[in-house]
Amino acid sequence: MKMTVNPRNRKLEGKAARRISCLLISSLCFLFFTLCFLVCVMAGPTDPGSAEALIEAGHWKRARATLMARVANRRDARVAWLLSRIREAFGDLDGALNAAQQAVALEDGSSSYHYQLAEVYGEMADKASMFAAKSLAEKFKGELDASLARDPKNLDALEALMEYSFQAPPIMGGDKGKAHAIADELVQLSLVRGCLAQAELASEAKDAAKVEEWFLKAVKAGPKNYEARTALAAFYTQPPHRNTGLAERYAREAVQLDPARAKGYSILATGLALERRWSELEEVLSTSENAVPDDLSPYYEAANVLQQSGVELKRGETYMRKYLAQEPEGEEPDAAHAHRLLGLILEKQGRKAEAVSELQTAIQMNPHFKEAKEDLQRVQKGSRQG
Repeated sequence: MKMTVNPRNRKLEGKAARRISCLLISSLCFLFFTLCFLVCVMAGPTDPGSAEALIEAGHWKRARATLMARVANRRDARVAWLLSRIREAFGDLDGALNAAQQAVALEDGSSSYHYQLAEVYGEMADKASMFAAKSLAEKFKGELDASLARDPKNLDALEALMEYSFQAPPIMGGDKGKAHAIADELVQLSLVRGCLAQAELASEAKDAAKVEEWFLKAVKAGPKNYEARTALAAFYTQPPHRNTGLAERYAREAVQLDPARAKGYSILATGLALERRWSELEEVLSTSENAVPDDLSPYYEAANVLQQSGVELKRGETYMRKYLAQEPEGEEPDAAHAHRLLGLILEKQGRKAEAVSELQTAIQMNPHFKEAKEDLQRVQKGSRQG
């Protein structure tokens, strides 16, 4: 959650604009081909609608490629809104804020645009100092209110307000009773989303039985809902209610619903790694890579299990080096987190100098990476004592 918002996975896909590569023999030809190029750029492949569909499916890199051809049009509120979501997914909060503010300035009447601005403020508050966080939280709440004033049934804004009401102190408008009332309203507006919201509140209350109950209701209410199945599958990978058989069942159902999304494969990879079913794990990772070649997060999730369990560390190292071979997908672990995980795997193999190097790289990429700094101090201390 970003201060109080747990954004849902959203991605985009597009086609690259065609390039002109012939030898220009006169200025007239140059102008002609330039005009053709611009026409292609403004055509259907960069339609913001297709970018939005890709966001909803979690294809952030494809969405970015689709949208960038239209960024030059600074008077398009929808493009600015989509661009804000993409920049946020890749951790560029300053860029996301600028684009969200632009969208609101161009089209103040949009509930979705105000919600996106709220979401950015919320995530910035999460990463800010205590002093700065208060001001950002106030802006977050103000934009949420603006979003709901324009559309009282905006599901994203309602869910964010529910989370805020549950978590914020009373002096800042927190009210757990209001949070539960909003969750009940969400059930009436959208049964699946409402069940998932109720599960979130149950999770905040550490009531695992209720979480499972609401997730099961969400799956029943949405026979073709991908998010409900991946949420339930992920629930079954976590202790103390871990059930890898059920995790595999619901993850495979999610993959069948949409084999072009990576989340289902990630949960499958987690379960298979936990059970040490290596040949099946390799098969799932290969299938995932073929189906979603620009999102290698299943490799990261499998490596994370291996690092935590301390088994097949060389396999985990191979997975992490593969993950780092390309830019991580939006809303997935970034390169700094990947270097940290690789460092931890190397540490467990006794390769302290290499582990230090990976942890230093993680900190260089993210100077505020507290966990990586603590890991680095521990590894360096152990090396000196050894």
